[in-house]
Amino acid sequence: MKMLAGKTAVVTGGAGGMGRAHALRLAALGADVAILDIDLAMASKFGEQLTAASVQEELEALQVRAIGIEADLSVENEVRQAVDRISKKFGRIDILVNNAGGAITKIDQSSAVNTSGEDRAVLFAANFDTTVNMCQACSPHLMQRGGAIVNISTIGAFADDLEGRLAMYGAAKAAVEKYSKSLAVELGPYNVRVNCIAPGLIETPRIKALAPSRNLATGHQARTIPLRRLGQIEDVVGVMEFLVSDQAAYVTGESIKVAGGHTLVTT
Repeated sequence: MKMLAGKTAVVTGGAGGMGRAHALRLAALGADVAILDIDLAMASKFGEQLTAASVQEELEALQVRAIGIEADLSVENEVRQAVDRISKKFGRIDILVNNAGGAITKIDQSSAVNTSGEDRAVLFAANFDTTVNMCQACSPHLMQRGGAIVNISTIGAFADDLEGRLAMYGAAKAAVEKYSKSLAVELGPYNVRVNCIAPGLIETPRIKALAPSRNLATGHQARTIPLRRLGQIEDVVGVMEFLVSDQAAYVTGESIKVAGGHTLVTT
């Protein structure tokens, strides 16, 4: 029997890239899966090739039930409506993977000094607000049977490059890290585990498409990482699988860096 059979997983930012990979892995493990995204056609924007007409259909091809919901997860009411739809369709929520977000503002205008108030609001809405809204909406369901929350952070919450780029993105994810620890304490008595994954330079379709213009996730940077390579989506997905499984039954309030040792060295 597949280890997640009979369970329901929710993945935000699930219409492409790393979120799609998380959703597919959860479905392969037997879970019914709901994907939430601000744009369910997100994969096509970065040339990602699907194996079916939609991610929902890819999931259903793995012999599980699935639903795709388009919503702005920084808006609390849209989140509540989406979670209500998921609950009514599947009758339960056991796993939440908060993957939505990213460093979505201009990298040359994202330092601690020059990030505008508008960009700061965008980054916190996409990364922190989406996480909090989803955790708050899903927690009552998770508390009924126990379960797992995995919030995707970044190594930028722990370290900066020499130019201090992406400072506000890192700050938003640092807020996710602290919120996750507080949530782990609150939900622990209900057997709900809350952990973070802090990826480094991962070659998602979006990162690969933007790497030249951002000078980020380049071959030169790969050579400065102790493992001498950029991360792959499967590197992160494997850690997610561990954290939602019974193998991590006594792990909560932690953050696992998936970065090839990137934060161990200075460049």
